[in-house]
Amino acid sequence: MFSQPSPSTDPTPSITFCGDPSAVQTVPDASPEELASEVDQLADALAARFEELTLIHGLTQRLANSLTLTEQSHQVARSLLDELAPCIASSILAIHLFPGAGREETTSRRSVMLPLRHSDEIFEIVGHPVSDSELVAIVQATRAKSEERTGDSGGVALVNDLQLGNGIRLRAVVVPIHRGSTSLGQMVAVRTVDQPEFGTIEADMMSSTSTMLAVHLLNQQQYQQMQGMFESMIQSLASALDAKDAYTCGHSNRVAELSFQLATRLGYDDHALANIRMGGILHDIGKIGVDDSVLRKPTKLTDEEFEQIKRHPVLGYDILKGIEQFRPILPAVRHHHESWDGSGYPDGLAGNDIPRDAQIVAVADAFDAMSSDRPYRPGMKLENVVKIFREGRGVQWAADVVDTLLGLPDLQQHS
Repeated sequence: MFSQPSPSTDPTPSITFCGDPSAVQTVPDASPEELASEVDQLADALAARFEELTLIHGLTQRLANSLTLTEQSHQVARSLLDELAPCIASSILAIHLFPGAGREETTSRRSVMLPLRHSDEIFEIVGHPVSDSELVAIVQATRAKSEERTGDSGGVALVNDLQLGNGIRLRAVVVPIHRGSTSLGQMVAVRTVDQPEFGTIEADMMSSTSTMLAVHLLNQQQYQQMQGMFESMIQSLASALDAKDAYTCGHSNRVAELSFQLATRLGYDDHALANIRMGGILHDIGKIGVDDSVLRKPTKLTDEEFEQIKRHPVLGYDILKGIEQFRPILPAVRHHHESWDGSGYPDGLAGNDIPRDAQIVAVADAFDAMSSDRPYRPGMKLENVVKIFREGRGVQWAADVVDTLLGLPDLQQHS
């Protein structure tokens, strides 16, 4: 900001830049040459600040577009370093996340990194190879030197004349990664003394990045807690179904695990695998709406009773359809009793009109149903199960899913 000259003083203008402490104020009797030099200094300061803001803006935009809540913490740290490294010339650029990152703990209590590595402690480093313990030593020396000069033990530590005990001289910046009172780790940049000194641009960029990382890690922690609650709810639903029918206890989890194995071999990615596992667990949830006397009947079902059983895919669909998180699994829940030739239920879909997840769950469900004990019969021998699948390949079930099942190590000897 420029201040206006007082009308009662010398006409030589006085310049004050309020936004940057490195800007120079003129004195009233400055010569034109001195004034021009000061204007040049001010222009250089503004240009440096603009470059810094541009770099920070570009970095934050790229990070906002690339970070996801499902990534592991070490992957998030690596992504940040990969984005930050081209912007900050350094010999070493590192992120250290404290053990149990995300726990409520004051910054002052974690102002110096621990000398011993814990099992859940994360170090991600780019640039010159350095051990975790060597990095810890650099950080501790940097913080000690900075605190000696500034009295601040927990903020940004910037030291351009760091002398280590082994005679090595370095430049270093250490920036805390925290949000409020929650301390998560530290970001570290190191240069050799033959490289330029660190300044506010590097420190500000690291601070902006560390703030983004702290917010992301806390959001990620909340997401994981919610995901854990959601998965617990799924297991509770499956347990409620198991409680209705002791003979099928564990069936849902077995179908989920076999569906997961088949989908893995069929090329599903992690997200799709999570969905099909959940679909396997809840594929029979509609049986909660079927009479216990029908579910537990020890003899063969009548046609009327079988019609009641056939309602469970639609009942399950109706139970789950109002919950957004269950939408990806609705096709598997509704269509896992469809048949490849169109003779299945509830909608008589055929071939590839049957959703892929339902094709896989159908095979896993049929395998577990045939090989497990039921009220009216013992589980079939594997030789007989394999024979039925071979006969139903491309008729009742998708051929490639059956082939994948029969290719599992436990079944190959019976194929």
